[in-house]
Amino acid sequence: MFLKRFVFINWGNIPSIDFEFGPLNLFSGGNGSGKTTAADAIQTVMTAAHESLFQYNPGQDETTQRGRGGKRVRTLASYVLGCDDGSYARLDPTDGYVAAVFQPNEGEPAEPFTAVIGVRAWLDIAGGNTVARQDDAQYFIVPGAELALGDFVREEESGRYVVALSELQTELIRMLGKRRVERYDAKKAYLRRLYGALRGKPDSVTETEAVAAARAFSRFMAYKPVKSIDRFVAEEILEPKDLGEAIRSVSSQLKTIHGMERDASRLLASIDTLARANAHAQAYIDHWIDLNLLDYTLAQAEYGLRQQDYLRGKALQREQRAEQAELEARLATVQTQTVGVQRQLIELEAQRQGVDALRQKDEIERQSQALGEALVEGAHRLVEQDRTVAANVEATRTILRALDDPSVAETLPGPSASEAQALGRAVVETAGEMLADVHALVQRDIAGGGAGLEQRLEALLAVQRAHNRWHALWHAARESGSARDRLMNLAHAARARYGALAHQRDEKRREIERLGANLVSYPPAVERALKAIRQQCPEADPRVLCDHVEVRDARWQAAIEGYLGGARFSILVAPDHEAQAIRIVRALPGRDNRARVIQGHKAAEDAARIALDTQSIIHVLEFSHAVARHYLVASYGSVVRVESAEALRGTRRGVTDDGMASGNYSMWRCDMGDADLVFGAAARARALTAKHAELEAIEIEWHAAGDQIQQAAALLQAVDRVAVSAYGDVLRDVLATRRALDENESRLARLDLSEHQDLEQRLQALQAEYAELSTEKDRLNEHKGKLGKELEDTERQLKALDGLQNRNRETVAAREADLAAIAPVWPDFALEARLETADREARELNIEFSKQYRQELERNLHTAERRLAEAVLQHNQDCRPSDAIVYAPFSGEYGPALFQSVCEVRRELDRVHNLLRNNILVEKHAQLAELKDAFNNAFVSHLCHAIYQALNEGRRQIDLLNKELQHHRFGADREVFRFASEWVPEYRDYSRFFEEVVRTPGLGDEVTLFDAQLSERSRGIRDRLMAMLLDEDEQRAVRELERIADYRNYRRYEIYKEVAGKAPIPLSEYGTGSGGQLETPAYIIRSAAITSAFRFAEGAVHLRMVLVDEAFSKMDEARSREVIQYLAESLGLQLIFIMPTSKCGPYLDLISNEFVFAKVPSEAPRGQLSTRVLVDRKQCNRARIEALWKRHRHSVYQQAELDFMEAFGS
Repeated sequence: MFLKRFVFINWGNIPSIDFEFGPLNLFSGGNGSGKTTAADAIQTVMTAAHESLFQYNPGQDETTQRGRGGKRVRTLASYVLGCDDGSYARLDPTDGYVAAVFQPNEGEPAEPFTAVIGVRAWLDIAGGNTVARQDDAQYFIVPGAELALGDFVREEESGRYVVALSELQTELIRMLGKRRVERYDAKKAYLRRLYGALRGKPDSVTETEAVAAARAFSRFMAYKPVKSIDRFVAEEILEPKDLGEAIRSVSSQLKTIHGMERDASRLLASIDTLARANAHAQAYIDHWIDLNLLDYTLAQAEYGLRQQDYLRGKALQREQRAEQAELEARLATVQTQTVGVQRQLIELEAQRQGVDALRQKDEIERQSQALGEALVEGAHRLVEQDRTVAANVEATRTILRALDDPSVAETLPGPSASEAQALGRAVVETAGEMLADVHALVQRDIAGGGAGLEQRLEALLAVQRAHNRWHALWHAARESGSARDRLMNLAHAARARYGALAHQRDEKRREIERLGANLVSYPPAVERALKAIRQQCPEADPRVLCDHVEVRDARWQAAIEGYLGGARFSILVAPDHEAQAIRIVRALPGRDNRARVIQGHKAAEDAARIALDTQSIIHVLEFSHAVARHYLVASYGSVVRVESAEALRGTRRGVTDDGMASGNYSMWRCDMGDADLVFGAAARARALTAKHAELEAIEIEWHAAGDQIQQAAALLQAVDRVAVSAYGDVLRDVLATRRALDENESRLARLDLSEHQDLEQRLQALQAEYAELSTEKDRLNEHKGKLGKELEDTERQLKALDGLQNRNRETVAAREADLAAIAPVWPDFALEARLETADREARELNIEFSKQYRQELERNLHTAERRLAEAVLQHNQDCRPSDAIVYAPFSGEYGPALFQSVCEVRRELDRVHNLLRNNILVEKHAQLAELKDAFNNAFVSHLCHAIYQALNEGRRQIDLLNKELQHHRFGADREVFRFASEWVPEYRDYSRFFEEVVRTPGLGDEVTLFDAQLSERSRGIRDRLMAMLLDEDEQRAVRELERIADYRNYRRYEIYKEVAGKAPIPLSEYGTGSGGQLETPAYIIRSAAITSAFRFAEGAVHLRMVLVDEAFSKMDEARSREVIQYLAESLGLQLIFIMPTSKCGPYLDLISNEFVFAKVPSEAPRGQLSTRVLVDRKQCNRARIEALWKRHRHSVYQQAELDFMEAFGS
């Protein structure tokens, strides 16, 4: 790209004008005429007057853009206001423009474009100081357009005016269209687009490339002595590679990795602390349960021991009573024997007296006595029958009341209700036929001959028949069994239903207790599997999926849980223990061991490859366990939420919020009741409410079943109380006995008794026997008194034991209540099973040993609580605020309140432990793995490869320059210049390290920088770089790393001048050459710098225009021509150079365009100035000038020869 045209509007004191440029262009004129002002306009377009990139009036060696040394510097605003020696031509706010039109050279595939910079400036006059201030600046690139002066300056009848800066964009768009006008507000954005357009690109280049090109253009303007060949080559020939951002990124990544590793270490320490706290809390819970169980066992053992004492006392009491009964029997026997002897004595005495009729009397009396006893027994039986009939009537009333209840009558097995009610009422009516005051009536009628009872016999026989029919109705055997048996079966069924409902009620209460403790009731198979895995492989840390999933949107809760079904209770274990866990489940007895163990590792691999749909059910779920998320993503991630059944029919796997689902090319209902919801606290709250409602319903049924049992039992008892009646038969027997007794009394009255002879010997023997029996009787009575006292003592002891056992029973009940109170707080406590075990242990308990063991349990309990408090305190000191655990430690009593607090802390510890271990830690490890991969890739690819490639590119760039320079010779000595370099020792090790890293197979993919097998020297370099990357002083570390990352520092550079027949001369040591000799290589190497900055080696389109101020000031004509030819012909550059008029004569035959500047007095003052600048634009005929120059040279040579000959002749 050549500069075709340049437009000046309100720039310095140059008139508003445009320049047309050719290949070789000369700005000439006297000192201060405006040559450099024009050059600075071009520099402004090429650098955007960006700080550190431009320097106005560069030909003055001692001047810098920062105005050091008290010199006033030229600025963009001062140029717009026409500043000259501190005075200004334009005193009002002014808009100024500079525009450069570039066009491609022949063969370059690019389109022309125009770069425009517009500036508005104003004059700040404060006191004696006058300063030009910039108000606004706009930057434009106009592709495909070649703007001219007329596009910025308009001619109208009112006069000539400059388009206002605020209207320029609008005017350009109006002329060219919006797509052709590109405006930039930032200088760097403008420069990036400018140098992109200069390379024929439709977009921008990198900031680094744009800045390097602008800086190279600005530096080429004026010759500056090269102070260091090495730094010149490094800084101006070789292109800098900006790796600062890569270094900061790599450093930040490594610090993040180390920070996350520290976080992970702290997390592991916190997890370990939580595990210890968990163990202490569990130990406290176990010790508390063991302590309460031991108290119960001791109370039960005490009760058992005292019960044994009581039973031994009762046995002794029975023995004493048996002995007492035996003694009574012995006394009765002795008494009977005494009565017999006494009777014999009477008989003998009767015989002794010789009364013959006495025997008949005795016989009649014996018969009468027997009949009297029979009569008394009959009276007792009659009273019993009366009671039986009364009991039958009362039982019948109970039965009839039950039959009046329709629910009982409907379920009554056996007789029809009407039949039973008829017979029952008949029985009840017999109550009026019963004997009134039967005891008195019997006594009176027996004494009076039974006339009153004879009259009631037939009525009582009717009563007997009615009662026996009623009894037969219930108790008579039939093919299907008696009605009483069927009623008993009904009672048994009611009792069984009552028991089943009681079991359901207990189960529901346990479920409510678990939900109240924020726990879920798992299916039995899952419970057994969890217990087995925890016992046989505790390090597997088994958990259930439902405890670690929550549905954020309650609208989808029932449908999602219904879709998952039994999968909600799948078991999560540590990935390394999955195989062992399923083996444990498989080994469980029975066939109901269908618990699922999740393949966590496989699920994580598959989940990583799944891209979730935006409507996936996973998006409404939250997880507290990484494996839970991986499993559901892998298994159910493809299930999407749809709004209707119509949408569902076209969905492979979907679910609606009202509980319809699809999958496997079928659709089904998948909702779930609130009581069965388990995902999340909200679901458990809903389930808790639903289960309370279910419990109320079960309790209503349970109470109804209890009432039914009571009704059935009362009815059965009433039926069982209905007995066979012999009321009339017994009365008939009593009356017959009464008649026989009356007959015996008549016979006894008719007997005639006579005296008989006394038998003296037998009478004496009987009297001796009578005396012996009397003595025995007295002895037995004495023993009886002693035994009675012993029995009283035993009964007193038993009474005391009975009171003690009452208290022991109360103690056992209290200890059992303490154990029962544990279950609601800690639902995992199996009350019934532990009570059964404690009852068995109580039978063989060593009480003394158990009391000592209780003391040890208390010590362990106190120790566990103290260590728990310490562990919780340590965790809270180290953890995040959100993970802190609230725990109120021991405050004076190890009681149920503290136990409940420990149980709550235990669950919270488990929750936080799971959150940290199975969720956050897993995420940390995943993030660490990703960060390490990213760091490895960034360090190896972005840093090592970049530096290694930069080293190779730098060497290749030097080689290309040498290849170009080897064909060009300068001066009479035919000098040739070449670049050379050698390694800097400090950087050689770094270079070898980067080379080894780049060439290590798999590094960056399979192998990380941390694991790579590097040489010992490279490992040292790696560790040194890592230490720098981790340095807390980031600025120092970045500076050092940027120094190491700058490939230009790795070699020490030199430029050699080679002359045939002489040793190469390094320019860094070239102190004997003339100024011109030194300026020649300076232009050569600076041209190398600019071709590098303009990237001549890349692409087909480049900027080929350079500007030189105060050119060739120290070189002779021959060397200057050679340099110009090298720049213009060898490098193909468009050259614009500035020379005073006095020095430009020898070069007029080379130039294509000349612009002559002259400062002249102004006819009218221009602001504060009284001068103006004129510009004469010339397009040179190089052939005519060259011919004229040759003739002039020939005439000069000829005249010189004549003058020499004339002088020689004289």
